[in-house]
Amino acid sequence: MNYSASTAIQDRVSFVRSVYAWLMGGFVVAGVGAISAPFAAALLFPLLGRFFILALILVFYGTFFWANAVSRRKPQNRFAYAAFTFVAGILAGFASIAAATQSGPGIVLAALGMTAADFLVLSLVALVSKKDFGFLGGFITTGLVIALVGSLIGIFLHVELLHLMISAVIVIACSAKILYDTSLMLRNGDTGDAAGFALSLFVSLLNIFLSILRLLGGRRD
Repeated sequence: MNYSASTAIQDRVSFVRSVYAWLMGGFVVAGVGAISAPFAAALLFPLLGRFFILALILVFYGTFFWANAVSRRKPQNRFAYAAFTFVAGILAGFASIAAATQSGPGIVLAALGMTAADFLVLSLVALVSKKDFGFLGGFITTGLVIALVGSLIGIFLHVELLHLMISAVIVIACSAKILYDTSLMLRNGDTGDAAGFALSLFVSLLNIFLSILRLLGGRRD
């Protein structure tokens, strides 16, 4: 019995390490994507013109669904995850360039630091407390639905305060999602989807970073 319990603990620790290894790898690829953003724009914008951003967003969602669908399949999951994080890095790179141009490069470093601090604190809370944060599921869904509806309304109503409120909701909902995913990672009996957990954490962190960037760079009177 003790041997079985020890083996289960070792398997769980190995699984958690694998998830964070995937996540760190995603950050590295996203960093390469962010650095490549100006080159991608120079190469593709002359071909696509005003449809460049739309095409990039479509590729972003396409690679996300691909990575999610093959998260358990090797080696497809590696290629899909790398493709998604690279495209996500390009989008984050464009957002960072726009924010730095408007408010200075310090705003990007501040957003990165706040995102990293948020992730570190929330991860430690979930890992140390070992509390089940499954009860946050309904709150997360509600927050993301509100953010989605608000974003659709924001397309027609160009109200800066509305966009800032949506960004705040996304930060709160995605922070709760990190608690939820980390708790599930520690409790879920299935340890065969490290790539899927890493993908979910990566998306939450990406949304938090972009939303904090928007909040810090909000229009000033």
